Amino acid sequence: MRYRALVNTRVVCNVGGTFYNVLVYADDLVLLAPSWTALQQLLNVFCVHINEIDMTCNVKKTVCVVFPPKNRTKIVSTDFPKLHIGSSLIEFVI
Repeated sequence: MRYRALVNTRVVCNVGGTFYNVLVYADDLVLLAPSWTALQQLLNVFCVHINEIDMTCNVKKTVCVVFPPKNRTKIVSTDFPKLHIGSSLIEFVI
């Protein structure tokens, strides 16, 4: 996987003063994004690059977790559109 493509999107989350959008360990990958549209953008880049190297993503093991902001007044919605990898929808978990 060309992780540089994900980093180059400039879609990031500030975690303790450091900016991240992808965490990788062995065959596990975590994408971090500040909004559902930004996350779908990262998923689209991910999908293009895994297809280029003939790799697949097991969407049965793939989930999306939404972490609410510390300041609850910043919550603008609790309902999000379904995210997808290719034509497969991703399950939301709490």
